[in-house]
Amino acid sequence: MMDTKKGIILNVLSVAIMAVNPVLNKFSLSVLSPLQASFLNALFSTVITYIAIKITKKNVPLLFKDKKLWILGITNTLGIVLQYLSVSFLDPVSVGLFGRFYIVFAILLSVVVLHERINKYDLVPIILTILGTILVTDLNGNINSLLGVITAISYTFFFALTNMLAKKIVGTLDSKILLFYNQIMSAILLFLILIGSNQEKMNLLNYGTLYILAVAFFGGFLGLYLFYEGLKFTSFRNANIIRSLNPIFVFLFSIPFFEIPLTISFVCGGLLIIASVIWMSLVKN
Repeated sequence: MMDTKKGIILNVLSVAIMAVNPVLNKFSLSVLSPLQASFLNALFSTVITYIAIKITKKNVPLLFKDKKLWILGITNTLGIVLQYLSVSFLDPVSVGLFGRFYIVFAILLSVVVLHERINKYDLVPIILTILGTILVTDLNGNINSLLGVITAISYTFFFALTNMLAKKIVGTLDSKILLFYNQIMSAILLFLILIGSNQEKMNLLNYGTLYILAVAFFGGFLGLYLFYEGLKFTSFRNANIIRSLNPIFVFLFSIPFFEIPLTISFVCGGLLIIASVIWMSLVKN
């Protein structure tokens, strides 16, 4: 029981910390492209994680030949890029709400890949999330809104897949080592993409870089580290139920800086998405 409570606390802290990311990311994109911001995020996260490993006086084993870690790096890279693209098209609160589509992919992946059992009660939050996402979506013929919805839902799939793969590896590898390779492989892949798209030249002496540095620490290192540690004490599915609280924290952090589109449809959709979290909590209790 104590281990379960520890897992819950670690995952709640992870969600609260990572909820500042959409706000900081939106600020950074005023001076950086989504691809540049993605690379800097992965790079700074790699450096911060490496420093944390050295502080704990642990050695970093050479695991660059491990195919599973490269697959993890690829899925994480796709998730990072798509996340920044979604933030460039939408406001942070909308991204946070669409991001809760993550729960649908997380539950499905936990069943298909990890062979965790699903029951009829798990279908209710999936339905609520889908309905809520439909109501929150307000395209009005705007291509940017459409691209924002597509990229927001897509990044949730790749992050759910990344965390599912991490769940299978974290039992045999230290969390910080796993996180280090996850980030450094993403940084390598993103740098190659930067060169291929001729975006490698950038001015690092601006406030956008500072925002990305903060995101790298809170999201790329501390938030993910707490999440991976929490996975040791709770199931992959339950950990991701807790992550569904993210829109509430994003909303609170966004109020001082952004105009929130509080239409009837948007509010109802958001309530349905939050209701999916409450439902799963009640059923679990």
